[in-house]
Amino acid sequence: MPPLHPALVHFPIALVSFSFITDLLGRLFNRSSLRAAAFWTLIGALIGGACAAVAGYYDMTRDTLGETYKYVDFHQDMGWILVGAVAVLTLWRWLVYARRERPPGMIYLIAALLVLGLTLFQGWFGGEMVYSQGAGVAAAGKGTEPATNGKQRLDKVTRSEEK
Repeated sequence: MPPLHPALVHFPIALVSFSFITDLLGRLFNRSSLRAAAFWTLIGALIGGACAAVAGYYDMTRDTLGETYKYVDFHQDMGWILVGAVAVLTLWRWLVYARRERPPGMIYLIAALLVLGLTLFQGWFGGEMVYSQGAGVAAAGKGTEPATNGKQRLDKVTRSEEK
């Protein structure tokens, strides 16, 4: 099975970012539609982040490159912390603001900004591991599974496009 984590990580990054921006704008312009969008995208970020973390754990168990393991392990630990932080933020958002349809307060927005910062750091760190250290990727034929498996999947896609 190919690595799933790279396909999933972009959703929570985008959704946490969008949630913070729409919450901020919803507070500034007193728009309930923006606040509702912020709440629902935060729920999407939580679900997407949990899926990305689980997929990352699965991909990490197949990582054969020992020299990058410490980076991947740190990234995984930060991922679980981030999922927890988004879960707390989502619960807070629902208990205090969403049920009462009130704009989020400044303390909540500061906490959301910190979660956004952690999310962006996590995305940067993951990209840095891959692009500078080759974590989870390898030269052709030296990946986390036999090259023939990947080649078969790629051939299926390219053949289907030729028809």
